[in-house]
Amino acid sequence: MSREVTEGLAEAVVAAGAPPAPLLSAPWSLRPVVTDDDVALVARWMAEPHVELFWEQAWPVARWRAAIDGQRDGDYSRPYLVSHRGAPLAYVEIYRVARDVVGLQYDADAHDLGIHLALGELSSTGRGLGRAMVRAVVDGLFAADPRCAVVVADPDERHAMARRMFAGAGFALWGVRDLGHKRAAILRHERPAIFM
Repeated sequence: MSREVTEGLAEAVVAAGAPPAPLLSAPWSLRPVVTDDDVALVARWMAEPHVELFWEQAWPVARWRAAIDGQRDGDYSRPYLVSHRGAPLAYVEIYRVARDVVGLQYDADAHDLGIHLALGELSSTGRGLGRAMVRAVVDGLFAADPRCAVVVADPDERHAMARRMFAGAGFALWGVRDLGHKRAAILRHERPAIFM
């Protein structure tokens, strides 16, 4: 199932364009998923049991290449690798909420941004790195788009570790909703005063 909403988009949603890249600073860095090695890494991570359980996208490299190219060709979502001290840590998709099924659950503003993420290596989980990375990415999104008032995450409602990670990074539970492909915990992070 495609998450992207393409019909009936308001003029302001279209005008908002593609989501911006978060502005990160050391020890964090970010790069678009572009090279064959990047795509192969994403495909490998998606086949890891702790990721596949909730993403359900243990696809071959060729299918991931097509999905990533499709993101880059549109204005809905952008795929990135986030690294910590130069070592790749996570696959992250930044999306415009008003172009996503999540945006159908509330009155999403054209500049609201969403984040999907997968910590690739199981050894990277449970150490606080994910929480710190989410904080850095969210701050980077607020810095990148001054009109963004809310960043949203929508992990599977059963994914207790992801829900704790987002809560620890400042997200609050807005509600649990059926998105068609999963029951999601919709979590929201309001723009902090420091970014006003």
